[in-house]
Amino acid sequence: MASMSELSEKYERSLLRRISELIPELKDPRIPVVVTVERVRLNRDFSQAKVLVSTLGDENDLFEMQTALNRASGFLQRELAQDSHMRKTPKLSFHTNAAELL
Repeated sequence: MASMSELSEKYERSLLRRISELIPELKDPRIPVVVTVERVRLNRDFSQAKVLVSTLGDENDLFEMQTALNRASGFLQRELAQDSHMRKTPKLSFHTNAAELL
């Protein structure tokens, strides 16, 4: 049987891949064409996921992108729920600074 940390890592990789596929579908002009999902961190009970994203651009562009992604988190959660085999889909929060994931 897989340990909890192995299960967490597997689910984080799955979320990273799926979120990376979903972001280009968003039609918000504040979200650049190229957005990289660098890391996903789940909390202990898998109820929240912090998503580290980056793109080329200045700090203002990053802030606008982060704001737009956080506003779209409900849509992204619904899409993830349709794909997921878990009982609950984690609440997503998007970050542009790796220190915020700790």
